[in-house]
Order: sequence, then C-alpha cells, then structure tokens
Amino acid sequence: MCPVGPRGCGGKMAAAGAMERSFLEISGAERERPRHFREFTVYGVGTVNAVVGAVKYSESAGGFYYLESGKLFSVTRNRFIHCALHLPSFCKYLLNFYMSGMVVDTGIKWKTSGDTLELVEESLDVNLLNNAVHLKFQNCSILPGGVHVSETQNHVIILIVTNQTVHRLLLPHPSRMYRSELVTESQMQSIFTDIGRVDFRDPCNYQLIPTVPGLSPNSSTSAAWLSSDGEALFALPSASGGIFVLKLPPHDLPGMVSVVELKQSSVMQRLLIGWMPTAIRGDQGPSDRPLSLAVHCVEHDAFIFALCQDHKLRMWSFKDQMCLMVADMLEYVPVNKDLRLAAGTGHKLRLAYSPSLGLYLGVYMHAPKHGQFCIFQLVSTENNRYSLDHISSLFTSQETLVDFALTSTDIWALWHDAENQTVVKYINFEQRCICRVFLRQDDS
Repeated sequence: MCPVGPRGCGGKMAAAGAMERSFLEISGAERERPRHFREFTVYGVGTVNAVVGAVKYSESAGGFYYLESGKLFSVTRNRFIHCALHLPSFCKYLLNFYMSGMVVDTGIKWKTSGDTLELVEESLDVNLLNNAVHLKFQNCSILPGGVHVSETQNHVIILIVTNQTVHRLLLPHPSRMYRSELVTESQMQSIFTDIGRVDFRDPCNYQLIPTVPGLSPNSSTSAAWLSSDGEALFALPSASGGIFVLKLPPHDLPGMVSVVELKQSSVMQRLLIGWMPTAIRGDQGPSDRPLSLAVHCVEHDAFIFALCQDHKLRMWSFKDQMCLMVADMLEYVPVNKDLRLAAGTGHKLRLAYSPSLGLYLGVYMHAPKHGQFCIFQLVSTENNRYSLDHISSLFTSQETLVDFALTSTDIWALWHDAENQTVVKYINFEQRCICRVFLRQDDS
C-alpha cells in the first residue's frame, strides 16, 4: 500500500477537514495460478468431542512481518505471514496488514474458523513454493486471539491456543534456509514447505489445558507470547475474574509445564500491599471476567491487559504476578445507570507500541445501538505505578464492529452494516476524522 494523494473524509466527521493521505492496495508480483492449500489434521491426545450446543467462537485474523522485511538484501525482504477472516479477499487483505500495524511487502498471515487455522506466507518479490496450509485441530476450536507469531535467530515460532490445547510450532527461519545475502531466484521455498514433518504431539510443544478449578470452560478470549528466555506462555480468563497463564519451557531445554493463576485480592489488601496472585483469594464475581486480553512484552516481563465484563481495564505484571492498575472505562463514556449495572459484551482491546511514543491502548466500548473508541497512552511513574493518559474518544454508528487494528496515530476498523455488508473505515484519532475506505476487488 502506498499514499496516492489527498482525499476528503466521509461520514459524520467530515467537518474535521480533508485527510492528508489516502491508500491504494497494490501487488508487487503476478500470480498466474490459484493458491493451493495443503491440508493437515492435528490429532490431540486426550481431547474430547464437542457437545451439541457448544460455544461457537468468532473467526479471527492477523498478520506478521519479519524484523528485516525492510532491508534491501535480506532474505526476508518483502515477505509476510498471513491469517485472515472469511471475508471478501480485498477486505481481509487490507485488514490483515493493519492488524499487525504494517504496510510492508513480506510476512505471515493467518485465518481461523472453528477448528481450522489457515496460514499463508507471502512475498511481493518472489514466488514462494508450498506457502499455504490448513491445520485442522481435531475436536478443538481455535480461540479468539489464539494465534501468535514471533521470530528468533533460528526459528519462526507460532503459538496456538484452542479450547482444549496449546501448541508451539517451530519452523526454520528463512535466513537459515537461504544463507546468501543476495537472493536472485524467482521462486523460493516457504517456511511451511516441511510442515508435514512436524510432530504436533511432541510433549515439549503440545499440552492439554489442565482441568483446574476456576478455569472458564467457555473462554471467549486468549493471548500468547514468547518470553525473552524462550518460554511459550498462554493466557486464559478464569471464571472468577483472574487470569490463568500456562507456561511451556524453552523448546531446547528440559523443564516442567506450569500453570499460574493471577488472582485479585480484596480492596483492603490492594490498598495495603497491592493485588496479589494465587495465594490470596479475593472478592470477585463473574462480572470481572475478561472479555478481551492483550499482552505487551518488556524486558524480562510481560504486561497482561484485560478488558472485563465490569467495564474495567486491568493491567497485570506476569513476573510479579500482581495487578498494577485498574481503570474504569465508564468514566470516559457517557452512560446511563442501566449500562453501568449490566455486564459488558462486545468490548474489544488492542495495543500498539512505538519505540519513540510508547504504548497505546485502543478500547472499543460496546453499548446498545452505538459504540465508542477510547484511545489511551500508558504512563509510568516511580514505584512501579501506572496510569492512563486519555488521548481521544470517538463515537461510532450502529454498525457491528468485527475487529479493529491500532497504530500510534490511526485505527483501521472492519464492520458489518445493517445489510450485513462489509465496511472498512480509517480513523485518525488525533484529527478525529473517520474515512470510509472504498475497496476495489481484482477479479483476476
């Protein structure tokens, strides 16, 4: 995608003035043949068949771009990994770029639908062979937020969370497959070429989610990340409002699988000594249950953010197993008493990090017949205390939000309108301007 010149804004915020840029989707390589997906079934030991009437999880999508995707002579230049929604291809392609905050040519995209994960590695410079796979997880459903991609010097690591299992998929890094500094071939093998050789039931990289008291059987959100020590971590909401974190040891070191429960304390304990984890069981109810989880990794720690049914945003330190911050989102939303007393539904949380600006949080607050985006910047003070700096609030129409992506200046949102048609909107929250994105599908 590239800027093509100024274009005016549409919608209710047209009075905010014309935008300084607009976007056009471009393709850097012609595809003469339709994409061929190889199908693989992942059989989980100990999983059980879904019962009639079981929860159906929403589809989700995302993308990943390589760290050196912008370097001219890198083997990962202009490559990306893709997982997309079951939406019109032109919509999911645009959304997937911005779900990872990227406008680059290379990386990984993924798509989840029920028990199936779709993975695609793309390049705008060369044709990648064997680059598209479908992974079907028998008896399982992939949770929203249940796919996370990261890279190390030797591997591309994909973490996957289903309603019954967690998985760590180790794939060779492109730099280990092609060691030449200058790649001149017109086609190359994808990192998915030898995925059929992966042992998905290797206990080092696969675990059943244990049956423990308090773990919600119908989790509607999840998060996963790779620690600086190489541990794979998976976060799930507990039925009582806390967070369970399942940890796999580094793939190349011996170790035990462990589960930690981050648990709130009572208000008096919080005032005296902070909010403590498993050892102290506090006063919580189902209204505290997280609806949306997100993780931001810092040096030797990870901050876990939970947007909950009681309309509060909670921030946890995984290293200290302590809740560092609680913010009531209704303080930023003009609400009536009925909404405050009702459990939240449809709330969504996304993060965006800028090395120069810090961490931004995008919160979508859903209410009957309308919604609202609230944008915050995380502010740290001494003594490990944190607060939120409110940047902007924007009200939305009655359209149904499917998902959104956040950058340090923009929101890209995907909606369904009253006729169930797909709508993409670009929102500059600094200028408070909302633009309808008009998309053209290439029939070729």
